[in-house]
Amino acid sequence: MRKTSTGLSFDSRDLMRSQCSHCTRLSMARELQVAGLQELIDEFYVKPDSLAIRYGMKYEAALENELVQNLGELVKAPQPQTLDATLELMSQGVPVIYQGVLKGGSGQLEFSGRPDFLLRGDYRFVMTEAGLSATQIGDWTGGYTAWDAKLSATAKPDYQIQVGLYADALRVLEQEAKAEHGLILGNREFAAFSADALIAQMLQKRQAYEASVATFVQQEPKTLSDLGELVCEASTYCEMCEYPALCKHFRHQTNHLQLVAGITKAQIDALKLLGISTVRQLAELDEPTEKHSIEVIRKLALQARLQQNFFDTGVRSQVVADPELLSGLPEANPGDLFFDLEGFTFFGEPGGLEYLWGWVDAKGEYFYRWADDRAGEEQAFEAFMEAVLVNRKRYPQSRIYHYAHYEKTALKKLAARTGKYEYELMQLIETGVFVDLYKLVDKALVISEERYSIKNLENFYEFDRSSDVKEAMGSMEFYDKYLSTLAEDEDAAEKLKRQVIAYNRDDCASTLALYRWLLDLT
Repeated sequence: MRKTSTGLSFDSRDLMRSQCSHCTRLSMARELQVAGLQELIDEFYVKPDSLAIRYGMKYEAALENELVQNLGELVKAPQPQTLDATLELMSQGVPVIYQGVLKGGSGQLEFSGRPDFLLRGDYRFVMTEAGLSATQIGDWTGGYTAWDAKLSATAKPDYQIQVGLYADALRVLEQEAKAEHGLILGNREFAAFSADALIAQMLQKRQAYEASVATFVQQEPKTLSDLGELVCEASTYCEMCEYPALCKHFRHQTNHLQLVAGITKAQIDALKLLGISTVRQLAELDEPTEKHSIEVIRKLALQARLQQNFFDTGVRSQVVADPELLSGLPEANPGDLFFDLEGFTFFGEPGGLEYLWGWVDAKGEYFYRWADDRAGEEQAFEAFMEAVLVNRKRYPQSRIYHYAHYEKTALKKLAARTGKYEYELMQLIETGVFVDLYKLVDKALVISEERYSIKNLENFYEFDRSSDVKEAMGSMEFYDKYLSTLAEDEDAAEKLKRQVIAYNRDDCASTLALYRWLLDLT
């Protein structure tokens, strides 16, 4: 959201995250210069940055480079990057315009955006051995279509709405071609849609957004207190927000219900109708009434009590909420394995890359396989499955423990992709050899933590990590650095590799320690 000489202007990101009223209110209040807000957001501002953003930009740049290499002078960017310069290239009939600017649209608010590519109506994008190119079909009758590059393998609704904004702007500017607009997906496939379909899909969301803007402006907020709760209601768009630290600050300052582990937005809304808006108030709820969903609220209230007690005293605690379920944990077996898999979502081929396979045995000895490409991934998969099958012959009652569903999902994906060990893996899964400890913890325990990650659980069994990598996304960051360093400095790359391996070893050992702790609780 930006205030211009003619009023308020929005971009595609504003519309994409408009379902979060907090993001919308904050961006509008900033432009309306609500007293005290600028100082506050300056304190908590964080430039949006993630591997997803960086790799998305790399993908767009790669496609631009391929077009320039394949089409030469048929591809141009406006200089300067303005609407007038973009319209000038259109008037010249440039077949492909990249980094162009579109403004206007049919809405009450002015839209301003930058489609990745504007394609002349008589051209169609094609994928060749040399990458992205375009070919001419028929005669040009005028106009352009809009295309965005997205690293995703699917044409998500938000992406379609974004292109719908471009199509609408082109229509109002009388620069719309009679052809389909669309997306260039991360798997290098095209998703094409008619302008009418894209605009119709976009209109409902834009109208709701414009209505919320109009309502907010009419309220004429003057101070921070006029803005209401400065906490994000939905986390879906936090990675594209500049102020996640602001939300975190106010969650803790206001003792917000969002701090309660596992709580949903619908549950928060229902509790607020009953006059419960803080963790402490929920913690003090003695007994649910007929107005509550009794079992759900009981567990949430218990969760809130444990967390509030930790906030107040610094003492961590846990409660076994389902002793019968916990007692079903399999007995220890000398052949038990504790498995953790590291994947890199942004590998250059669809499906990502499972690059590090690690497991420890019941004695705590660590084993791993490393992969930098598809061939290495397949070899690591085969080595792991062979180790499992040999181990099962020796210890028929052994189990493979992991935390959350990623490992099992990745194994099924690789078995299907390679056509290997499909039957054996199905047998292992169906006979309960794989045991997801997260499912057990989530259902059987209540702990005084805001999250139920294995890192949070380590506070209860006093596990000390030795690696410098602290989170799963951190391991992907390290692997990304490893890849970029590998060609330039093998020694530095090897150091990064060892850090990721150490992180994986910690995760495997922590899974073993968690299992032993859970056994002690039975």
